[in-house]
Amino acid sequence: MTQTEDRDLIRRALAGDQRAFEALYRAHRPRVYAIVVRRDRDEAEDLVQMTFVRAFQALKGFRGDAAFSTWLTQIALNVCASHLRTQQVRQVYEAAIVESLHPVERTCPHHESPEEAVFGRWRQERVRRGIQTLPPRYQEAVYLRYVQDRSYGEITRTLRVPMGTVKTWLCRARRQLKGEFRKSGLLAA
Repeated sequence: MTQTEDRDLIRRALAGDQRAFEALYRAHRPRVYAIVVRRDRDEAEDLVQMTFVRAFQALKGFRGDAAFSTWLTQIALNVCASHLRTQQVRQVYEAAIVESLHPVERTCPHHESPEEAVFGRWRQERVRRGIQTLPPRYQEAVYLRYVQDRSYGEITRTLRVPMGTVKTWLCRARRQLKGEFRKSGLLAA
């Protein structure tokens, strides 16, 4: 698609023509998919959707200084970077949650110092307490995701709520747990 065609579709999309934005989506989706699939093949489609949602929300700010594809590529890269940061933080919380609810049986308990054992039990108790401060629906979502290792689809079917609701509950639960963990000294302030 040429820059002129892109500009025309952008102008029409800003005027409320949904088909124009759909045409932009169809034309640029393969490029965006190629960018995000390098990062996370399992969640590539979600990342493509997030990229286009952000592009649509920011379309009024597109000045046309660069090609639309260049602008869209930058949004895709930002979405991927944000996703990666979120995944890294989530992994820390998941590990703490899973370990606290299902402590790993030590095959060689004599390798653990008394201080490590006490700290481990203290940390597990703090995580349990933090989870108990969550609203019941968040507790259920956390349990299904991090203890039973259920997929988002399985959680939506189990709890009978939309996917977006599950993601929101888990995000809010992690945010609340982060605050609880900071208060209890599990995380640095």
